[in-house]
This record gives sequence, C-alpha cells and structure tokens, in this order.
Amino acid sequence: MELLWPILLGLLFAGYFVVDGFDIGAGMLLRRLGGTEYERRVMLTSIGPFFLGNEVWLVAVGGVLAGAFPVMKDHLLGGLYLLIVAGLLIWVVRDAAIWFRSRRPSPRWRRGWDTMLTSSSWVFAVFWGLLVGALLTGPPPLTGRWLVAGLDAALWAVVMVLLFATHGAAFLSARYPASLAAGPAGLAVRLARPAAVTLGFASLVQLVVPGAGFGTRALMAALGVLAAAALLAVPAVLSRSGYGVAVALTAFATASPAVMVGIRLAGSMPEVTADAATLRVLGGFLVVVVPVLAIMQAWMWWTFRRRVDAGTVVFF
Repeated sequence: MELLWPILLGLLFAGYFVVDGFDIGAGMLLRRLGGTEYERRVMLTSIGPFFLGNEVWLVAVGGVLAGAFPVMKDHLLGGLYLLIVAGLLIWVVRDAAIWFRSRRPSPRWRRGWDTMLTSSSWVFAVFWGLLVGALLTGPPPLTGRWLVAGLDAALWAVVMVLLFATHGAAFLSARYPASLAAGPAGLAVRLARPAAVTLGFASLVQLVVPGAGFGTRALMAALGVLAAAALLAVPAVLSRSGYGVAVALTAFATASPAVMVGIRLAGSMPEVTADAATLRVLGGFLVVVVPVLAIMQAWMWWTFRRRVDAGTVVFF
C-alpha cells in the first residue's frame, strides 16, 4: 500500500503536465504562431475550454503532497522556498494575462498582455524544469551535491521548455481550423527531434546522478528513453495528418518527467510519508475525488474535441 502514494502523486503530477502543459506551450508560442489578432484569438479559443479545469490537477497534487508527504513538503518549502514562491507568482501572472488581455479592445492593451502571457509561460516552463531536476536529484538538503543538482536542474529546465512547446504545438494543430493547422503542425515537427534528444540525454544522465538505488535510476532512464522515442515518431504521424495520435505521443513524453519523480519518491518512502491513520483518511477521500476528476476531464475533452470554428464558444 505504501507504493500507492508515490504512484498516485506521480500520476496526478503527470496529469497536470499533460493538461496544463499544452496551455503553457500555447502561451510560449503565442507570438510565434499568432501573427494577427485573429490567429491569437484562435489560439486562446483553442485552450479556453480546458484552462481552468486543467489547473485542478495541480491543486490535487498539492493536496496529496501536503497530506501524504509532510516531510517532503517541509523539505520543499525549506530548501526550495524561493523557487516555489517564484513559481506561484509566475502562475498568477500567467493566469492574469489570459484573463485580462481581451477585456479591452485597445491593440496596445492586448499587445502588452500578450507579451506578459508569452514571457510568463516561458518562465513557468523553466520553473517546472528546475523543480523536476531538484526532485529527481533528491529533496534538499543536498549536502555536497549542489553543483550536480544545479546542473541537472538546468538540464531539465531545457527539457521542459522543449516538451511544453512541442506538446502545445501538437495540441494546437489538432484544435486549429484546418486552414491554419499547418503552422503549429510544422512547428511541432521541428521541435520534436530536439525535444527527444534532450529528454533522452537527461534521462540517461539519471544513471550516474546519485541519490537513489541503481534499479530506480535505471527505471527512470528507461521511461525517459521510451518517451524520447515517442517524440521521434511525431513527425511521421503528423505527415499522415494523425493530429490526435501526435497529441497522445507528446502527452506521454510531457508526462514522463513527472512519472520519474513518482518513481524517485518511491525509493524513499519510509522517510517521507505520513502515518498510517492519516493515509487511511486521505485514501478514503481520494477514492472519490480522483475518479470524479478523471471523468470530468474526459468529458471536457470529448465535448470540445472538434476544431475551432465560427461557432466555438469563446472563454477568454
């Protein structure tokens, strides 16, 4: 039963990376793909129905982390306090940019918020990469390993930037009107290979980074290499107009670092989990919440699965 909790945390974390990952990626690509106001409106309309529901996954991650992993939570807030606070501020700025950019018709107003959305999305991606790198190296304090941890975190920052951008481009290629889909699809093709190379390299580096047993590190490396292979298949899939399959492949790759974090946590279970009574209470709560969350997410995707057109509801 103890293994259930790191697996659940990893899956919820992976779910967040999948669903909010394309929001982050779309924000990063707003200037690149949104040359006109119409194209920027299409991009925001593409992610609009999913935006608020996607962030529920992060709330669930926070709840499981605080309830089931109190020691890990304390380590995070202690050793990575400034990084966590910075990430929360970036999250607020990114959301504010989406909410406010269309509240006035002024082109100058909208350009300013578009710049804020693009820049905050890039920084948000970097934040997640730094956090993933820190968690994979091991929760602080990292006595005697600050240089290794810093280099690994920087590498994962590059990985997450490329993963989110690729995932966002693939998602937009599936949601854009057919007349505009070639733009994000072509960008996804160009991003997939460098994303695969960096993900594969960062995953193999886990074999030599201390902090976990070799079996754990080997499992993380194997998962990352498999995810990198999925990314390499994206160009061929998109060449056959397999937009949905491409999104599934980039989703798997984007989720893989979060699953690695869950595997890494599983190796240090006795030191970081709450007591048995707390886990039983939390488990009863999550037995209801997690299926409801999954069902609602599936319903949302099914409802808004079609491409954006003139009749699509505008949320932002």
